[in-house]
Amino acid sequence: MNKNKRKIVYWAPWLPKQDERHWNILYIEPQKLLSKVVKEVSSLDDIRLKNMIRCPAFNNIAKNIFYIENPIRTEFEVIDGNIKYIGEHSYNCNPNENLKNTFTYGGSYIFFSEDDLEIMMTAPYFSQTEHTNYARLVPGKFNISKWFRPINLEMILHGDKDYFKALEHEHMAYFQFLTDDKVELRRFELNDTLFKISETCSKVSDWWANVPLIKRYDRFLKTKTNKLVMKEIKKQLVD
Repeated sequence: MNKNKRKIVYWAPWLPKQDERHWNILYIEPQKLLSKVVKEVSSLDDIRLKNMIRCPAFNNIAKNIFYIENPIRTEFEVIDGNIKYIGEHSYNCNPNENLKNTFTYGGSYIFFSEDDLEIMMTAPYFSQTEHTNYARLVPGKFNISKWFRPINLEMILHGDKDYFKALEHEHMAYFQFLTDDKVELRRFELNDTLFKISETCSKVSDWWANVPLIKRYDRFLKTKTNKLVMKEIKKQLVD
């Protein structure tokens, strides 16, 4: 592995166009899990923990895991398939009409890279959280250089539970980039072209059902949709 080699990953909040409000204010940039763990453990007088984070088995996994925080405290009940918020805050949670006890939590994210790179989303298994007492996150993996679609936080309530709570700042998900190279995040903002492409990829099963990812990837590259996405992202860079 070349320690100086890096992969650039472009990311943006994925905001529903039908909402007249602009929810950028709710999206905190994904943060490196390893940096947080190192900072927390460094303040402790425990040599065993410090040795743990130096261990290659842990370090190699954690270095390219990024976590996202819950922007506001959210508490609700699911009554007859509808979400009823408790308290003063509400955070764009939508029940799934087709699957019982499932819902999409909050905002979605979207990532892209010019390099061949897979992303894997998992529950925040190394973080202390409140919401995992009530629901579990549906994991997923795909290639962000060969497909351009938002990543939604799809949750399944435990058992017959109809109640959910997540505290402000707790970790809601991990995004792990499956590479040994260093990952650098760069922010962009979706424009209409990027939004339409992402919508097309997101709803591919509506117009191209039962097609494996490998075939979707092939179509994405052959039509140079990856080039079009990158061209638009460069116009929309924030940093």
